[in-house]
Amino acid sequence: MLTKRTDFSLSSYLPKLEKTLHSYGFEISIQEKIKQHSTNVQSAFQKGNSLVHLIKIFALEAPVSGFPSNALIKIKFEIDIDPPKDAGFEKKYKLLPQPYSVTIYDRPSLFAGKLHALLCRNWKRREKGRDFYDFIWYLQEKVPVNLHHLEARMRQSRHWQQSESLTLQSLKTMLIDRFENVDYELIKQDVLPFIPNPKVIEIWSRDFFIAVTNEMLPAV
Repeated sequence: MLTKRTDFSLSSYLPKLEKTLHSYGFEISIQEKIKQHSTNVQSAFQKGNSLVHLIKIFALEAPVSGFPSNALIKIKFEIDIDPPKDAGFEKKYKLLPQPYSVTIYDRPSLFAGKLHALLCRNWKRREKGRDFYDFIWYLQEKVPVNLHHLEARMRQSRHWQQSESLTLQSLKTMLIDRFENVDYELIKQDVLPFIPNPKVIEIWSRDFFIAVTNEMLPAV
């Protein structure tokens, strides 16, 4: 189980990261910001206690690097120092750019995170069509939802304050209410730049999302 960390600093992990990137012809710089209060974007989740790191990766001067000298990669890390409980984890192994392992959320817990975003974002006229697209993807992949983790997320953001536990039926009810009040043309426009075939979202409508929600897979 993850626990709250108030002393975490990515800087303590930088030496190994710097050494590895340097071997590939890169150097890095890091900017760190601690969010003490919720920003406008985060206010939908009432989440302010996260650490934000912006890592800039530069190419070294020739002949050390085989990359253009003006090459720049920016990676933004947001680290939740008070993560919601009850997530499941799995370990993945990869061979490139060198053998390594990484521990990540399992699919049911990732689905829970996506459902939390879908239900609890408060973008008003700036709907995130990508949340709707990902929702359909998880259903197509037959991924069950980790209800316990979703409940922990919703209690933390104060979107579930009932004394009883979150149930699959309660989740379906909230999703259907969400899909009853969506501007589908707006969410289509948001997701169009990210998909190769626009025809796959032509079916998106109130009736479509409610129908697939009623056929949702069991919880875990």
